Amino acid sequence: MRKLTKRMMKKVKIRYIIFGGILLILTFDKDNRTLVRHFFEQKKLNESIENAKRQNKLIKERTYYLENEPSHLERIVRSELSVIAPGEIEYRFQTKE
Repeated sequence: MRKLTKRMMKKVKIRYIIFGGILLILTFDKDNRTLVRHFFEQKKLNESIENAKRQNKLIKERTYYLENEPSHLERIVRSELSVIAPGEIEYRFQTKE
């Protein structure tokens, strides 16, 4: 491995100073901050759109089953409203709490 001469060290320092200066300019420039903020805002909005699309798909599936599958509607009524059909016997089990 070769030794770095003083001249080479000076070039490396100058490069770091230039890089640091450019980084500071980019960081503190109002337009760049606005651009970065808009980028993250757009990413957040795209995620919201994807969530809304997934929820919309679920709602469409549920609507389809409610309209076209009587057994699905019956299952929902039985579970949420505790409805039993005439002649059925309901068994209830107590759990230890």
